[in-house]
Amino acid sequence: MTLEQAVALALDRSPVLVSLQAEVARAQAQAQGDSRFFQSNPELSAAAGPRLREGTHSLELGLGINQRVELFGQPSARKAAAQALVAASEARLRARRVELVAEVRTAFARARAAAQEVLIAEDARTLATEALSAAEERLEAGAASRLEVNTARVESGRAARESNRARRQHAAALSELSLLVGLDETAEPQFQDTYLPDSAPALSLPALLEQALRDRADIQAARAELEASQAQQRLSQREALPSPRLGATYSREEDAHIVQGTLAIDLPTFNRNQAARGSTAAQVTEATRTLEAVERMARAEVRLALVRYQTAEDSLRIFGEDAQKALQENLTLATEGYRAGKMDFLELLVIRRETLEARRDHIEAIEEFDTARAQLQRVIGSLP
Repeated sequence: MTLEQAVALALDRSPVLVSLQAEVARAQAQAQGDSRFFQSNPELSAAAGPRLREGTHSLELGLGINQRVELFGQPSARKAAAQALVAASEARLRARRVELVAEVRTAFARARAAAQEVLIAEDARTLATEALSAAEERLEAGAASRLEVNTARVESGRAARESNRARRQHAAALSELSLLVGLDETAEPQFQDTYLPDSAPALSLPALLEQALRDRADIQAARAELEASQAQQRLSQREALPSPRLGATYSREEDAHIVQGTLAIDLPTFNRNQAARGSTAAQVTEATRTLEAVERMARAEVRLALVRYQTAEDSLRIFGEDAQKALQENLTLATEGYRAGKMDFLELLVIRRETLEARRDHIEAIEEFDTARAQLQRVIGSLP
């Protein structure tokens, strides 16, 4: 399983995305209902009863139908609010997808670093075993002391413990990645090397800020929620206006058929929709300030992520592959030199530890670079 496959699996299996997709479906269904011009059904009424007279009786019938009609822009405001809520829910889904991709990339980088730590620990264990064997050979030849052998034996035990610790950390990192992606137990990640281009284009802070303010889904969601609250405010103001009811009635009186048109109007004397207007005004204020806060946070995150990325890139360039090969070559030469009696065990121990620490620093630099790159893509709203 490659990184690209891990990202695809996470986007397909994440339960968080499932709930947000359901939220989008609910918003779309609500928008479909709010897009109807008539929000209420027509009302049908009927009346029947006898007309009693001295000596004669007759049956009187009456039928009526009326429909509430919104004439002051309520349908358009309601439709605009529903569509904005759909856009907000879709933007929240996109934002969570971007965050999930960054989480997968970070977990993948951590798992790769843990796997490389296992390899280093195994190499260290092998070197410690070889050093112990060399110390015992030198002791038998009378060229080393018991102190060197005991020290080599302690180093061998320490290397074995570090190997076990690295394996535990590797298992924990794989478990974290598996939970995030939904991996099968039999799936094995395939880690690819991280390469830096020889001449990478310089990243521009103004360009990244512009892209973040344009593409970040959380900003798009905040803008859509502001539009929805503004549309709901317009709707609450227009719902305070009277909506007439148009209709027609039919009745039969004695031998006459009577057809009449009807008009009914609510008189906004007591209830002028004050509660809804006050509530939507507060929602507009809240949405405006939320958008401002999200944009400020985005700017701060982009600046921080760019500094982190540039620092991680510089650190990774320092720990180049040539430097790693040179260190490994020095370690091999030092081991051979100790076995030949050209240096003492303490010198070998110092070189060995410096080499292993340098290799670990290289692994940490790679992990930090991959993590910083994932976070930079997240804060500018970029999806693979």
